[in-house]
Amino acid sequence: MTDAADGLRALMRAAPQLVTVVTAWGPEGPRGITVSSFIPVSLAPPTVLVSIMKSARAHAAIAAGRFRVHLLAEDQAAVSAHFARPGLGSDDQFGGEFRGASQGRREGEPPRLPGCLGWAECETVSAVDGEDHTLFLGRVREASVGREEAPPLLYLSRGYRRVGEILS
Repeated sequence: MTDAADGLRALMRAAPQLVTVVTAWGPEGPRGITVSSFIPVSLAPPTVLVSIMKSARAHAAIAAGRFRVHLLAEDQAAVSAHFARPGLGSDDQFGGEFRGASQGRREGEPPRLPGCLGWAECETVSAVDGEDHTLFLGRVREASVGREEAPPLLYLSRGYRRVGEILS
């Protein structure tokens, strides 16, 4: 790794990130991946960006056309950790407590995870080469807030955190 890459990694550890899980349906069936690179881009039309490592198994599913971004609540660190595990097959990701997320869905319809702060279902409208990642722009087709009162899950300095004191 270069000095610049090491410096950027250290800088990003100092920046709190919202924790999201992106789900999609692709050639391997339902897929999910934990990401911290979720950015609202535009309100007219409503558009978001997610950054996905090209080697991730979820990459092909997101590129297939539709994805759902789930904003996790502070009590969902285990959900984040589950979808961050590399190498899990579709059955492993969407078995057990997540079985219902993909059951009853038509092929191509992104799984919906329960208990999240909210979610946005998107249609992939653009994919931009970002070196070892692809930047997917998604047109938001539907969005909902589920748990307005719950604080979001944050990731900072290699660990999960909660929102702190309100300053103003």
